[in-house]
Amino acid sequence: MNVTRDEAAKALADIDKATDKVIELKGYHHGAPHFIVWGFVWIFANTITQFWQQYTAHAWISLLAVGMISSTVIGILQGRNAKPAASSMPPGTSRKMGMTSGIVFAFIFCMMWIAQPESDRQANAMISIIFPFLYMCGGIWAGWRLFAIGLFTAAAILFGFFYVKEWFDLWMAVFAGGSLLAGGLWLRSA
Repeated sequence: MNVTRDEAAKALADIDKATDKVIELKGYHHGAPHFIVWGFVWIFANTITQFWQQYTAHAWISLLAVGMISSTVIGILQGRNAKPAASSMPPGTSRKMGMTSGIVFAFIFCMMWIAQPESDRQANAMISIIFPFLYMCGGIWAGWRLFAIGLFTAAAILFGFFYVKEWFDLWMAVFAGGSLLAGGLWLRSA
């Protein structure tokens, strides 16, 4: 069987497209549990803030710790379960992801220090809006579903901040936390 140069080029292009799709789906699969965890963190923390304000600080600190520990454990388990030959992550990726997380938290600290929001509602919106924009940036590189989750979550946060006054924290629980949870389930189904 003789294969022409054009047929070989088309076959290689098809293989490239299939490889890109596998990497995208693998990224969705690995990201899904993190979205689910953080969706629950936002749902519970914002619900507590809405209905039991006296526990707000403890709820956020505790749930953020649970979220960080959960994400770390999930990442470690995913790394251990990855087959070396099939892994699409180059060496040092985990360290870089940890460093990136540290930079994001340092940025949030600096932003809050400089801006000094006047209310808990404003602080919640300022911190929360960072992450959907990071998801959209990641979606440019990793796949449209991640971008869509970020876009919907950002729109929900902005709408809630400007139009939902008394029930803002509950809005954040349902629409911001809920969009992360639903997004994680959507990524998982890919």
